[in-house]
Amino acid sequence: MNFVQALLKPEAYPHAVKEIQLVQTHISWVFLTGEFVYKIKKPVNFGFLDFATLEKRHHFCQEELRLNRRLSPEIYLEVVPIVQRDGGIYVGGEGKVIDYAVKMKQLPQESCLISLLERKKLTAFIMERLARLMARFYKEAKTSKEIATYGLPEKIEVNIKENFDQTASYVGKTIEKDVYEALKDYSFRFLTERKEVFLERICAEQIKDGHGDFHCANVYWHNNKIYVLDCIEFNTRFRYADVAADVAFLLMDLDFRQASHLGNCFLNAYLTYTNDFGLLKVLDFYKIYRAYVRGKIASFEMDMAEIPETQRKQAQEKAKRYFELAYRYLTAPKRPFILAMTGLLGSGKSTLACQLAPVLKAVLIRSDALRKHLAGLDPDEHVYVPFGQGIYRPEMTEKVYAALFRIAEEVLAQGLPVILDASFSKEKWRTEVKELAKKMNCPYFFIECECPEEVLKQRLVLRYKNGGDVSDGHPALLETFKKDFEPIQDKHKITVNTARDVKEAVEEVKKVLEGSV
Repeated sequence: MNFVQALLKPEAYPHAVKEIQLVQTHISWVFLTGEFVYKIKKPVNFGFLDFATLEKRHHFCQEELRLNRRLSPEIYLEVVPIVQRDGGIYVGGEGKVIDYAVKMKQLPQESCLISLLERKKLTAFIMERLARLMARFYKEAKTSKEIATYGLPEKIEVNIKENFDQTASYVGKTIEKDVYEALKDYSFRFLTERKEVFLERICAEQIKDGHGDFHCANVYWHNNKIYVLDCIEFNTRFRYADVAADVAFLLMDLDFRQASHLGNCFLNAYLTYTNDFGLLKVLDFYKIYRAYVRGKIASFEMDMAEIPETQRKQAQEKAKRYFELAYRYLTAPKRPFILAMTGLLGSGKSTLACQLAPVLKAVLIRSDALRKHLAGLDPDEHVYVPFGQGIYRPEMTEKVYAALFRIAEEVLAQGLPVILDASFSKEKWRTEVKELAKKMNCPYFFIECECPEEVLKQRLVLRYKNGGDVSDGHPALLETFKKDFEPIQDKHKITVNTARDVKEAVEEVKKVLEGSV
């Protein structure tokens, strides 16, 4: 009996099943039963993936369970045998084992990020929660001397060469020759000319046993919780990598789906929680790599005879779009600028900065998070102390601003705009903003946030009570902070009333900046 057909019958399962849906990929059969999912690996060998024997399929089922439990332990339940007994085929129980399946809880499809995005229900809040989860995941992810070698240019070059070798026959079909040559030249040249950047990433211990397939289709938001599924278990070459390669995959996927603003929300939250601004040096490289791989896979699908002609044509168009996206990353104009937030505690600086960043496609650097990282604390950990004491003593504040400007210069050097989220309460720090802008030959503006004092106090009380932000500002600091704050006088100042809806404030700033940045 064909076991695929047998598993489409409810009686094959050890629990009640009303309806069964079969989803096939080129490497798996996936049986959706309503409450549970059973994923069986096909007996295939593609070189980079080998499921040819029962022993290997069992091993990789166990690996899939182990690796995916790192991010979604409640979803990945167990590995179960597929058995033959009494002339029938069943999931679990006594009998001759003919295969194995990974048993998972079934999540509703409408909770997938793709579905949320299509229904306009994917929010900045969800992206922030995802960033927080992934920041923790990568912090705890395994690394070693062996894993670190996968960050070496010569190891990365193996994957790059494979991409261009395997797509040469598609030139003129899914990718234009000049685009193919430009992307190929860039990729190999970057590996050679920017070798020191890859070595920096290794020294920073950012080469990890990561996910490998981190994109919208594998992320779910269900019952106010993030679940990340389907990490690559079949080849360490695709999973051992710079964390930037995983981040780039999600950002590229959101760009492809016309949701770059949500990618910006994820990126800035991730940077806040990790302080890994060094990944920006390789982010475009990995975005191009990820888009190119997607274009390659879609090109392969175009040539699969078993796929209907309509689907093959769709695959061809999709491949073209991925290759065009890769090329846009290469050719997009760079427009760096500096926005420095300023204002009293509770004036809405951080809220406005977070809303401005995706609109302006800017990198957000938060002094509150930097301070925690410098103190060896988690950004979510709160330290409520009197004004100018503890981690808020003057010498520590000097270190925070020094780090702020150092990171800002590195970001601007990548051609990216920055938003500096700090109080800039002293003229000496504002002078440094102007000097940095001059050094980097880019425009700057101070965004001065103002609102009535009663609003300031209400916000500080709520923040202190709820603790939902990385800031440690609290009501007892306000009076001293006001006395210590030096008035700002600068022709590049935009004063914003933040007592109103933040979207109105964003539009006001955006309108003033038009033509200037």
